[in-house]
Amino acid sequence: MGFQAVLAGAIRVILFGLNFCTLLAGGVLLGCGAYVKISIEDFVKNASSAEAVEVVAYMLIGMGCLVVVLSFVGCLGACLQNHHILACYFVLMLMLILLEIAIGILYAVKKKPIERQIEDYIKDTVESYSDGSSSEDIAVDAVQTLLKCCGYEGPSDYTGVGLPKSCCEGEPITCVIANARTNGCKKEIEKLISSQSVLVIIVVCAVLLLEMTTMLAACYLRRRELSDIDFVISDPPYSI
Repeated sequence: MGFQAVLAGAIRVILFGLNFCTLLAGGVLLGCGAYVKISIEDFVKNASSAEAVEVVAYMLIGMGCLVVVLSFVGCLGACLQNHHILACYFVLMLMLILLEIAIGILYAVKKKPIERQIEDYIKDTVESYSDGSSSEDIAVDAVQTLLKCCGYEGPSDYTGVGLPKSCCEGEPITCVIANARTNGCKKEIEKLISSQSVLVIIVVCAVLLLEMTTMLAACYLRRRELSDIDFVISDPPYSI
């Protein structure tokens, strides 16, 4: 067995492994999008403020479906060593990269309207807080406990005298403005996003590098498969 055959086998295994992992990730992405779409009606009472969140849900579903299909084609191409399937995989991967670039450009253009709609969604969610038993209230409590904040702009966002227990340290029996946290969740969310921006950039670059690596692997395997076919045609193992 020559070096090129060993190299092709290793690349085939790597291509299959990477696509199998992305197949699982695509399933998770699809499930998250479906969960957000199903749950949005419970979390949001004002449909206009939920438009951006609904768009995100559809984007997650679309990306999840594309990743699942693409990964399946990649696994199939690696197993069958079929140059047609590998070419299809290369085209689908190129489409995925172009789609990711388009989404990035779209977000850059629509960033302000999307952020404004998300702000309206969070404000409506806070203002509609009732007794803490609904799924919407549970989401608010989870965010306030995690980020150690109260309300969107501050405790004054709640119209009633009593505040959610998650607004106070230790979640006492009663929570009032006097002993509640003064910082709003808006600033804490902005701090969290800014602190994770470098990590997001690193992850995005790593994903793009991984995608381009799988494209190169598919190209190599397809070229080798075509060269093997040409060799068999031009130099048959036996002649009559």
